Amino acid sequence: MSKELKQLIALDLTKNISRKHICQDHFVSDVTVQRVLDKYTKQVKPSFHYLPKVLCIDEFKSVTSHLGKMSFICVDGLTHRIIDVLPSRQLDHLITYFKQFSKKARHSVRYLVMDMNANYGKLIQKVFPNAVIVTDRFHIIQHIHRNLNTLRIKEMNTFKKEEKAYKHLKKYWKLLLKDAFDVNDTDYHYHQSFKTYLTHAQILDRLLDYSPVLKQAYEFVQELRYAYRQRDFESFMEVIHHIDPSLPEWFRKKFDIFKTYQNGIYQAFTTPYSNGITEAINNHIKVIKRIAYGYRRFSYFRLRILIIQHHSQWQKKNVKKVVNG
Repeated sequence: MSKELKQLIALDLTKNISRKHICQDHFVSDVTVQRVLDKYTKQVKPSFHYLPKVLCIDEFKSVTSHLGKMSFICVDGLTHRIIDVLPSRQLDHLITYFKQFSKKARHSVRYLVMDMNANYGKLIQKVFPNAVIVTDRFHIIQHIHRNLNTLRIKEMNTFKKEEKAYKHLKKYWKLLLKDAFDVNDTDYHYHQSFKTYLTHAQILDRLLDYSPVLKQAYEFVQELRYAYRQRDFESFMEVIHHIDPSLPEWFRKKFDIFKTYQNGIYQAFTTPYSNGITEAINNHIKVIKRIAYGYRRFSYFRLRILIIQHHSQWQKKNVKKVVNG
């Protein structure tokens, strides 16, 4: 096989297309494409002498193995470059992996951006002694919305399916999750289920009239959202500590997690760092996996993730290194 053909295959491997299509386009076997892919291994090997100041970590659904279905990803929060992708999110595996980095590299990490996962927090004690946890803002608001929506479903199910209250709470649920400031109160539209012209604000009022409990929870959530939008940590925690005792116990307990992670929430409100880039990369990984109809071997899945995500940095000289191997 000529070097030119190897270069074309190597370039195609940096694009989000399946190996099957690469084989068809270049009239080669899958084994040939696999051999070219194997040569990328050296190019994506991490440097154990560097870690970024801001380290974003998360997990995603990967290949099924003896280590579980979930894999681990860590990203540079400033350059948005993937540091590495690991086959397991288990704490002992993560500690073993990060211990390979030099002490200077590990001590250079100042912020560990993550969701509300207790296991990841233990990395601070064992691996990154100079870092503080930053709770991802997306997961804060997601937790608030998820629990309000669960309460809506419970209240909705107290009505019969034929009743208007059930139908309205099911159809217009998105209005309950909107910020009160974003709910339109000027534009009237005809709504068949109400048989009249209403604004979104008027529909919201009718939904809340169906359930006093839902109305109390909605007002509580709006107070939280206002403090969140203002990045007012003290007000946010004050609302959490003074939650209405008349709300269901299970609902109140769901917000105790914010007390546990209040230090991380404080950092989320006072620093600009978030896991937004990691969530975006996770979505790209889902696309890579879907286009390939899944992967059986994690090593090949990892290689494709790294070379596709870093495709802009794969200059012609890098492809030549792969080909000349």
